[in-house]
Amino acid sequence: MNYKPGICTFCGNGCGHFLRITDGGVGGVFASRNHPVSQGRLCVRGWNIHELLSTNRRILEPMVRRNGTLEKVSTDEALSLSMERLMKYAGESPDLVAVLASPRASNEETYLLMKLARTVLKTNNIGVDSDSGHRSSMDVLHAGTGFPGMLGSVKGITKTEFILVFDIDITKQNPILGSEIHRARRGGATLVTVDSRETQIARLSDTFVRTKPGSNKVILGALAKILIDENLVDSAFIQRHTAGFEGFANLLGSLSYDDIAAKTGVGLDDLRDIARKLAGAKSAMAFYPTGVSGLDSDMIGYLFNLFLLAGKIGCENSGINPVTGLNNLQGAFDMGAAPDLLTGFQPLGDSKAAAKFGDVWGVNPPAKAGKAPYAILDDPAGKLKAIVVMDHDEGIVRYAEKLKSVDFIVYIGAFENPFTEFAHVVLPVASYIETDGTYTNTERRIQLSRKKTEPASGVLPGWKLFSAMAGKGGAKWDYSSAEDVMKEISKLTPIYSKVNYAKLEKSFGIQWPCDEANPDGTESFSLGSVNRALNFVTLRGSYDVPAASKEYPWQLMVGKAQHYWHQNNLMKITKIPLREYNATLLMYTQGFIEISVADAKSLQVRDKWPVKVTSAQGTMNVSVKVSEEVGDGTAYVPYFVQDMITKFLLVHDEALKYGEDATIPVRIEKV
Repeated sequence: MNYKPGICTFCGNGCGHFLRITDGGVGGVFASRNHPVSQGRLCVRGWNIHELLSTNRRILEPMVRRNGTLEKVSTDEALSLSMERLMKYAGESPDLVAVLASPRASNEETYLLMKLARTVLKTNNIGVDSDSGHRSSMDVLHAGTGFPGMLGSVKGITKTEFILVFDIDITKQNPILGSEIHRARRGGATLVTVDSRETQIARLSDTFVRTKPGSNKVILGALAKILIDENLVDSAFIQRHTAGFEGFANLLGSLSYDDIAAKTGVGLDDLRDIARKLAGAKSAMAFYPTGVSGLDSDMIGYLFNLFLLAGKIGCENSGINPVTGLNNLQGAFDMGAAPDLLTGFQPLGDSKAAAKFGDVWGVNPPAKAGKAPYAILDDPAGKLKAIVVMDHDEGIVRYAEKLKSVDFIVYIGAFENPFTEFAHVVLPVASYIETDGTYTNTERRIQLSRKKTEPASGVLPGWKLFSAMAGKGGAKWDYSSAEDVMKEISKLTPIYSKVNYAKLEKSFGIQWPCDEANPDGTESFSLGSVNRALNFVTLRGSYDVPAASKEYPWQLMVGKAQHYWHQNNLMKITKIPLREYNATLLMYTQGFIEISVADAKSLQVRDKWPVKVTSAQGTMNVSVKVSEEVGDGTAYVPYFVQDMITKFLLVHDEALKYGEDATIPVRIEKV
């Protein structure tokens, strides 16, 4: 049988697998035993990725909307129309055009899309789908360490002494990392879970702290305050390696011990026990969610500062670790898919960096920082005449009404997608097994995926498609392969400067920074890799917690789950995950809301019974799922049913942006 090695592209782990290539496409998948991340394992999504890759729901021909209907046209006609219209609006003002990159596209594709925006369309209005939580994480880590990515590594999980799982249902959302954390626990590490729901990892932990929804900032502030007040901080580490301690310590002064238990639902003795275990461990790691269900920058800052107080930043097998939910979310930012960044987190406002790009490109990037497409669509006064969207998931649909007023929309994708209903031009692109490309996983591991099958006739790989678009816009790009694109990325990006295809071909990937000082990559952030102080991050210091009211007595939490991955279209194309999705809908036909046993009794409802959920902004009818995972007075929904739950949540934007710590006060009534 013809098995070819590759990497899974469902989530941010980048697990290793072998695909069985047949005459008809992809016939099966097998886990790679030697891969350093997956180690012979795949999750339910990874075991079924061959179903996605062999689906007949592909976009195979360019289409142009005429008289309200998409019609098939030639590639040349679609490209000509796309660039003619995009250049027209960009000529009026670059502010009228935006580009939304994909967290699923390869580094090479995202880099060229970014280059197209900045050199041909002359706009810095560029962003990436699902970017809110991860950008916040990168900003905090960069401000604190100069290292905008996971500080630890997967390899270090089983070697660390203390693990904090913070506000993430990690065994369901990321079974591979979840199993590594469980393995570390069985090997003797202390495992603490802080969450508003009693998740599977909570039940596997030494200590589970169930918090009141919206109180996580208070929890982190309290742990930091205990470290300081009980002299548990690593004073020598703080004095030798950090800056800004006094400012953070003063901020904690406004947090009263008398208020902590009432605001969080957690006793001080439990928090003192956790703080002492963190301080006493020789090494420690924390894991938290990013992307569409990520934490806000303030909360990530509290988590970072807590570990800095304990001396657990920059030492071996330690650090705080964002868990990306999409396969190349980290890589998309590495490639400059942001309105104020060039590749490798180089600021657009850095004149030396901008000049370097100008020398290589032959065109200087626009000096004025742009806005991310979501920020423009969020702004009531925002004006957008044209937008290019690549390989969209569901995030942008919450702007459906605004998109109807955009004059011209180009959609680029490999698989059929409801977003084509908004598009004026649809351009097919080769899937990731039909072209070469690299992807950067959640632990900064840059991996090469080689071409395994041929794309359909006329379907271009991303590097060719964007080169053709640039050509229609008057630019001449001389790339003969995706490898040529990586050579340019390496030339412009310090943390990728020693990355090349030959080196990646011989390995399971290289973790950046891969540069002169670290030609073989960097497993984790260390104090020896920087010549600057580690900064305590500046925070707002507000400790308000949402309170129940007589009108809306429940706090509704929002999140995602294993078989319904934030309305992910790709999950719905695969057979077995789709079967699980449909099985859920057989039991809970309109989606479900989890409530506690006591709350079900007070409402006089049973499992699967219908209820009406009402907030100040809207209502939805869903089924009850009686659960021991949620506490009394709290409720939980995963946003996976477009016509019910998702529509209700669209008007509660903060819940979508900041995941399970954002809450919606609601009333629940028996129907």
